[in-house]
Amino acid sequence: MSGAFEELQAMVGQESEPQVCKDDVNKAMIRHWCEAMEDGNPLYTDEAYAKTSKYGGIVAPPQMVQAFSTPPLWPKREGKQDPFAKAVNRMGDDGYFGIVATTTTQEYLVPMRPGDQLSFKVKLASLSPEKTTRMGTGHFVTAEYTYVNQKDEAVCIQSFTVLTFKPGTGG
Repeated sequence: MSGAFEELQAMVGQESEPQVCKDDVNKAMIRHWCEAMEDGNPLYTDEAYAKTSKYGGIVAPPQMVQAFSTPPLWPKREGKQDPFAKAVNRMGDDGYFGIVATTTTQEYLVPMRPGDQLSFKVKLASLSPEKTTRMGTGHFVTAEYTYVNQKDEAVCIQSFTVLTFKPGTGG
């Protein structure tokens, strides 16, 4: 068992401070998403239609939650690492520097509407014992993201798992 594993097991359950998303939910980003995905759902872009729905107006596609929470790629910003990033980096320090995303799930709870300001927290949800996979020997590291709107209503809960592995050790 690696030193990283024991350290990180003690971190399971730790959660980051809330991080405010850079962009509010907005119609332009919704339109771009719908065009890119070829999603013609009128709830997302047709104000007249959306007003007649149970939502009373345009809502964003729920899968867009990450689009609003993705940090800017440039200029590079240094910030405090969340527990998931700390875990992945610590595994890398012990030689588990190969990383591959394995699974993600999202549970949608409240619709996102234009003007909503989202924020999120990241929790280190779990760390598996060492496993040998075709990719290599490593650990599955799972994060849980909780996205909320400005009313502190949970919008989405997302689970995200990566395999951190030692390249060249696969079975």
